[in-house]
Amino acid sequence: MILDQVLNTDGETKYRKGVSYNFADSYVVNMIYYNSEKLALYSQDVVHAQVRDIDVFTFYYKSSDLAQTHDTVFFSCFVAHLKAGSGSDNESSRAGMVSSAMTYIRLHELPENLFFMGDLNVYKSTEQAYINLTYTYNGERYFYDPIDREGSWNNNAAFKDVHTQSTHANNVDCFSYGGLDDRFDFIMASSSVLDGSHGVKMIEGSYEVLGNDGQHFNNSITDSPTNTSAPSNIIDALYSMSDHLPILAKLRVDGSVGIEEESNNITGIKFENPNSGSFRFHISMENAEKIEVKVVDLYGHTKWQKSYDKSSIFVDGRINMQAISSGTYILKVSDANGHVNSKKFFVRK
Repeated sequence: MILDQVLNTDGETKYRKGVSYNFADSYVVNMIYYNSEKLALYSQDVVHAQVRDIDVFTFYYKSSDLAQTHDTVFFSCFVAHLKAGSGSDNESSRAGMVSSAMTYIRLHELPENLFFMGDLNVYKSTEQAYINLTYTYNGERYFYDPIDREGSWNNNAAFKDVHTQSTHANNVDCFSYGGLDDRFDFIMASSSVLDGSHGVKMIEGSYEVLGNDGQHFNNSITDSPTNTSAPSNIIDALYSMSDHLPILAKLRVDGSVGIEEESNNITGIKFENPNSGSFRFHISMENAEKIEVKVVDLYGHTKWQKSYDKSSIFVDGRINMQAISSGTYILKVSDANGHVNSKKFFVRK
């Protein structure tokens, strides 16, 4: 019905859907829909988890020169609906489902570009399911929150702009109710999607909760004040169709979105990788000029920076970030003309 009565209407035919295997024989299933003019579904698999399946869809981008180059970018989407409910038993079920997915990732050959999305039903980032999703496995962390809004989301007004459930304040028909006070729905992304190092980059600022204007905490999205974050017919449709709000994120897909941009002057950056957060670096240039060296995390937050005004084509320095957490970071070197050369590195404590 969604494919034929919502997406492919008024003469539109380009949308396709995946297959619902439902090996767990659950009354709740996952699905994915895609624009077949932009994407091709390369493969589909299932993580056999407790409670219900987690579906794995791998796509490739149908670039305009694909027939000539035979080269494109791939990404995989893990689509999940984790066990609902509070209490230790439900939390344990959610943690087990995510653990099954993470084991699948480590045992299978997958693209660098990964997404984990769906109704995760987690109440806070310290819940074991979320920890399993964002844990660093053998030096590699697979998923990040693109908007860096971790915390205790349930009934917390500090997160009122990212809550996704419920669209209904009162008990109406079959909807869950209680108003917008939970962040259950996510699009989590791998580091390569955040830094664009493998041809797919999430556009900064594009992640949003459609229908959440930040003014309906613990209320229905149709309550006063008037929700103007989307056209009124969209707000009404969201209220009438679901007790959750959808997450939107825009992606740029091509072969030139990597973090490294070779400049005319900065010819090389060398440093120990991985490191402890305290390390020496060596920068070489064709012409001596002032440069700025900066360390940022995957969310763009500056962790360290320093300017160097040298008369030499070589710059040697030391970065000391002993208090920094383990994870992936980017060292950026920019010259006086605005050219940037960047390298990704991992801090291991």
